[in-house]
Amino acid sequence: MVTAAAVGGPTEAAFGNLRHAGLSAFWFGSNFLWIPLTTVLIQNQIDSVVPKGSQNTAIGVALGIGGLLAMTVPPLVGAWSDRLHSRFGRRRPIMVAGSILTLPGLVILMLANNYVEVLVGYAIIQFFFNAAGAAYAGIIPDVVPAQEVGKASGFLATMTQLGIGGGLGVTSLMGGSRASYLVMGGVALLSLIPTVWAARGEGETPVVLHPGRPFGETVREFLRPLHEGDFAWVIFTRLMISSGITAVLYFLVNFFRDVVLPSTTNPATFTDNWLLVVVVTAIPFGFFGGLLSDRIHRRKIFVYLAGAAQAFVAIVFIALYPTAIPLVFALGVAYGVGYGLYFAVDWALACDTLPDPKASAKDMGLFHIALTLPQAVIPFFGGPLIDLLNGPHGNGGYRIVFSSAVLFLFLGTVLVSRIKSVR
Repeated sequence: MVTAAAVGGPTEAAFGNLRHAGLSAFWFGSNFLWIPLTTVLIQNQIDSVVPKGSQNTAIGVALGIGGLLAMTVPPLVGAWSDRLHSRFGRRRPIMVAGSILTLPGLVILMLANNYVEVLVGYAIIQFFFNAAGAAYAGIIPDVVPAQEVGKASGFLATMTQLGIGGGLGVTSLMGGSRASYLVMGGVALLSLIPTVWAARGEGETPVVLHPGRPFGETVREFLRPLHEGDFAWVIFTRLMISSGITAVLYFLVNFFRDVVLPSTTNPATFTDNWLLVVVVTAIPFGFFGGLLSDRIHRRKIFVYLAGAAQAFVAIVFIALYPTAIPLVFALGVAYGVGYGLYFAVDWALACDTLPDPKASAKDMGLFHIALTLPQAVIPFFGGPLIDLLNGPHGNGGYRIVFSSAVLFLFLGTVLVSRIKSVR
């Protein structure tokens, strides 16, 4: 392979539903793996090898290490893929290689019997599957026409929810068995096939490299989208909303165990089922929300509604510490509405405000930091805080950490108004 500068955006005037579905298929496989792994399986596995009283701290450290990799790998690999040229394209070789190299990490997790082995397996997965995801992030702006990015975002939102639902359903049916790691890896690999087909034509036209710049100038230019223009506001508001989601989602297994459920109920299975309610609710809101945002030429209203719905659920958790199971599942429905509406326009906002279509994967890698930075920071500090404040006689730590979710969601929702080029 030789390197070349990234080429411009898509030239096709139309983009059929079948190709949209194929292009978004890898997001099904990605979420089939990521969400059950990070929200249920890794927490349950750590709980099995770490004494109670230190479990939230151990979860926080593991997710913090993984989040650090998820934060640093995508923009670097994305920048590499922007300059890569091969007969197979710029993005697809990295996607295939990264997905295959994820499998050893899944095998290590399946066989892990102590905390160190869990950390090693999880770090391998975070490194290589985030590399695959970084290359994938550049494909959407590469090949999807500008007038259909809302539709593409709706397809991605739908595949997100279907992937989450499928992954959680399988892990629930398998009773949290470690063999589910292999199923998740197999589905992720199979989901590559339609995406590789649908992304045909990406990266076929190399151009001449730009002259080299001094290192300091290169770094400043690399990071410029984080602090200039509407794309920076898209990244910041995504960072806030992702922080709000993370502050609740990553401690649900133990929250349900300690606060909501009787001792006879399996918290991992209950969390699987609660999240399934969330994603089943989110699917229609994600799909039709993306289509509607293209039709009415408005995206920000969906973020406002999403933030309000998700913050409402966090407030009820904080205020009531609900133990009535029907109410808890009703809150899952409300959360699913907000979750679906936000992801309906998440990618569309980014594609609408990209500062340089010729560096789409690098900039989408920076956009990805807004999703992964909270996964590194929130659990790393939130887990020990929960353990510290819960103590032997109470569960007040959850109330403090979940309160931060309300603040993050408020900021992410309100500050979307600062994005001027998108209605």
